[in-house]
Order: sequence, then C-alpha cells, then structure tokens
Amino acid sequence: MTNPGQMNAELLMWQALTPVHSGTGQSSAGVIDLPIAREGATGFPMLPGSSIKGVLRAWEDPSEQDPAERERRKDALFGYADKRIQDASGKETRESRAGRLTFTDARLLCLPVRSYRGTFAYVTCPLVLSRLRRDLAALGHPLALPEVPEVKENTAQVAGDTLMHGGQVLLEDLDLQAEETASARAWAEALAELSGLGDELRERFALLSDDEFGFLAETATEVTAHIRLDAETKTVAGGALWYEEALPAASLLTSFLLRPQDVTFAPPSSLQLGGKGSVGRGLLSVRAVGR
Repeated sequence: MTNPGQMNAELLMWQALTPVHSGTGQSSAGVIDLPIAREGATGFPMLPGSSIKGVLRAWEDPSEQDPAERERRKDALFGYADKRIQDASGKETRESRAGRLTFTDARLLCLPVRSYRGTFAYVTCPLVLSRLRRDLAALGHPLALPEVPEVKENTAQVAGDTLMHGGQVLLEDLDLQAEETASARAWAEALAELSGLGDELRERFALLSDDEFGFLAETATEVTAHIRLDAETKTVAGGALWYEEALPAASLLTSFLLRPQDVTFAPPSSLQLGGKGSVGRGLLSVRAVGR
C-alpha cells in the first residue's frame, strides 16, 4: 500500500445544501427508526468514505466524452471488484483491483444549531478542531490553522455579538455564557475563508466545550416523521409510520482525498449523497483545498 507521505493530500470541505440522510443501512431499536451514520467513539454524525467514493465513481465527468475511455479512467482511479477480463486468446477471468484514490470519512466540522439571536449558530468544539489540525499535520498538508483554545463548560466563545443576548448565547436547550475571544475570531476567520461562507460563518461562529457539542450533535439533528397512506381509506397504513434522522442543511464537514502525485482528479462542485435524493435530500457542495 502506498505510504500517505508519498501522496498528495487534498482537504475536501463539504456543506449540506439540503438535509442529508446518510444512513446505517438498518432500522434502529431506538426512537428514531432510520438514524444517520455516526462515529463509533464520539457519536458525531459523519459521511462514510465508502459513500463518498461511490457517488464520485458514479459521477459522469462532462469533460470525458468517450464512454470507453471514461470507464477505463474510473477503473484506474476507483478500482473494481470481480470484473470480467478477457485476454488476447479470448479466455475470460475475473479480476479485482484497488483504485489509486483514497477517500476518508467526512467528519463533522460545524453543526448548525438554532439560536435565540442570529437565527442559527455554526457550533464546533476543541476536539473537532484538534483532530483537524492533527490530520492535516499527519498527511503533510501545509494548511496552517490557529491554536485550539480551552473552552469552559457553560460557555460559548464567539467572534462577535451577533449571537449574544444579555451576555448569553441561547442554543436549543443550552443557555451559555458568551465570551468574545481572539481564538474564536481567529477560527471564525479561518473557517469562513476555507468554506467560502464569509460573514455568514464569521458572525455566527461559536466554540463550545466538547461535552456540550456532543450533546447538540446527538439532539440537534433534524428528525422528521414519515407516513404511508392506505390507498382506499386514506389513513396511515399499518406499520407505515416511521421517524427519519438527517444531518441539517448548512452542516460543514471535512474529509481528505489522497492521490499519487502523477494522478489528477477534481471533484465536482456539488453532489447528491445518501437517501431520499428524489425529494431533494443529500445535496452537498464540495470545495477542494490542495497543497
């Protein structure tokens, strides 16, 4: 396997344009019948690298006009499994091969959470920011990000007064003491630049403690009820009421694309990922931050 140090690492910035349901592939025994995928250790929402790889492989690059050449390039970049290969003599075998691109899971960077002032906040925490800095360093990416500050519980570090009401930041079920800090301003500026969101993120950025962010990552996702009606009675069919979870629109995530130096690949500016695509779910924008 190629050493990551010998590969180019690109940071991919993802923003949910609509709610995203990247599910677990099975029903849950909990209150939410169809939950979203989450990290095992932290419980934070995420988008699996396998899903990202799958939708990018299915994407048709408009610059590649020849269908046969397009398929050969996809095989080289993404690999293939159990494919029928015919040699010069006509003998047919089945072959599998790994692709040359590596996709990591997309981890949550900022979660949009309702706010009493400012409509909503882009919230994150030291753990999330520390992991991003660690991963950038491990993969040899040159992006420099601010130092990660400590955040006290029951406190929200903010970059300005957009979210503040009476010296507090009021988010969902959390009433937090507001602190304007240089660290929050530095991170708001850095993430506003990386995401391309500008003042929308600068003014609404809030840095919470790890535990309080974890609470919101568990409780502040979007949950909707779905029903199926009986065609004759126009009432809910038996067993046809379920609750489905989604990552809220405006969520920000980061992942990495690793590729050998002699391979070029540029993702599209937007993709559809996860379920419910026919009703507009799962639309995300993508920004690549290279070396």
